[in-house]
Amino acid sequence: MTDDRFFRRSGPFVLGDLARHIGAEVPCDASAKFSVHGLAALDKAESGEVSVFSEAQHRDSFQNSHASVVVTNNALSKHEHNGTMLLLCENPRLAFAQIGHLFYPRNLPKSGIHAQAHIDPSARIGAGTYIGAGAVIGADVKIGERCRIDCNAVIEESVSIGDDCDVGANTCISHAMIGNRVRISTNVSIGGEGFGFVPGPKGLLRVPQLGRVLIEDDVEIGGNCAIDRGGMDDTVIGRGTAIDNLVQIAHNVRIGKYCVIAGQAGVAGSSTIGDFVMIGGQVAVKDHVTIGAHARIAGKSGVMRDVGAKESVAGVPAVPVREWHRQTLALEKLTQKPNGKAS
Repeated sequence: MTDDRFFRRSGPFVLGDLARHIGAEVPCDASAKFSVHGLAALDKAESGEVSVFSEAQHRDSFQNSHASVVVTNNALSKHEHNGTMLLLCENPRLAFAQIGHLFYPRNLPKSGIHAQAHIDPSARIGAGTYIGAGAVIGADVKIGERCRIDCNAVIEESVSIGDDCDVGANTCISHAMIGNRVRISTNVSIGGEGFGFVPGPKGLLRVPQLGRVLIEDDVEIGGNCAIDRGGMDDTVIGRGTAIDNLVQIAHNVRIGKYCVIAGQAGVAGSSTIGDFVMIGGQVAVKDHVTIGAHARIAGKSGVMRDVGAKESVAGVPAVPVREWHRQTLALEKLTQKPNGKAS
């Protein structure tokens, strides 16, 4: 059960409507009219709520769950349960997420500009957009319709933001062109100068950073991220990519579509990441590296060379996963004493 003080719930919905929404079959005609009023985890769900069973390791919770409805697949449904009604589909996690959006649709932001916001007269603000207290909107900024610019956010001059975007509190955006339905969390820096210096007779001289940040539609950026603008080229974040908290994207990096980058990862300058790449937490990617489409990088890896399409790598330096497992086993054997215990 979610806390209704923080999350506005829709519904209730009858089971037949939920089934049609996710493309599942209803167990019987009588069940189709059963009313579902919320969603919850398997071990916390109560009567009238829907939950999800997507991994066999949670079979004990499935067996004992008090949820009235459980979304699962045909194979997992063979495990014992207490008679709960089942909605069967190929991808239970996706289906449950779809139900979640039905119960908790995106709230349209309240429109209007707070009296303590600072808006340059040349800025263009779309209909239905809300701008919070202390926000600063610079000259020639374009913000689309139904956006939310939260408290103390700074949108510097000439930045363009599309429709239905969220910009979190204390976020600063400059030198950027942002698409539609982009969600940016709190304390994010977008468009700052990249880390580029050359040694000179009087010390380090900063290289001018003359590029932009281009963020395509449906991108999500977590809190406390930094995305630097390009040096001479642009930094690009592809459509539908999801970036976790505390991620650093350096200048001239190009990230493809629908990538996932987990927390505390860092991508050094001028690296290229293909579509549908998955990068684990605390991964470090060297500069000028190319990672092919559909590649997977295990957490805490150090990517020092190019990674091919669909390749899975792990370790420091990152190598193919099977090779990394062999290295790990070999190291374990080297550190064992004759009695079989680690030294």
